[in-house]
Amino acid sequence: MNQLMIERPSARLILLDSQDRLFLFRVHNPAVFDPADPFLDPFWVMVGGLVDPGEDYAQTAVREAREETGLVLNGDLRWVWTRERPMSWRGRIVRHRERFFLGRTEKTEIDTSGLDAGEQAWTLEHRWWTIDEIAASSERFEPIDLGARLKALLQTGPPSEPITIA
Repeated sequence: MNQLMIERPSARLILLDSQDRLFLFRVHNPAVFDPADPFLDPFWVMVGGLVDPGEDYAQTAVREAREETGLVLNGDLRWVWTRERPMSWRGRIVRHRERFFLGRTEKTEIDTSGLDAGEQAWTLEHRWWTIDEIAASSERFEPIDLGARLKALLQTGPPSEPITIA
């Protein structure tokens, strides 16, 4: 039986500090995974979440940064990557549509008190990562080739049009 696929528009924030370190959360929720690559162990993911009604993707990225990290972003965000894929989301297959935005902050003190109960339950830790630390790590990141993508982004700057990633 074919299951109607629900759309899940989401914004992700490539949040960099003044040293080009990337902020990530380590999460674990075995009910959320890519059916094409069902990795069920903890992994590192960027700030982000569901686009609320009336919001655009960039507004979502700014709101999620404030809610998840306590950081208020005032500068321009650049839409740099896009990804669409089916995901198993808490027992249902959804079409996950993500836009990744590049944003910067001078502040690095994180306040996770804005995480909701579900986010608190699956968030294990958070930290700032250098590109070299990501490249040398045996940990799992989303997207899976995050280290190489981030390195290219920092070397060449934001693309003129968003790049589709897998």
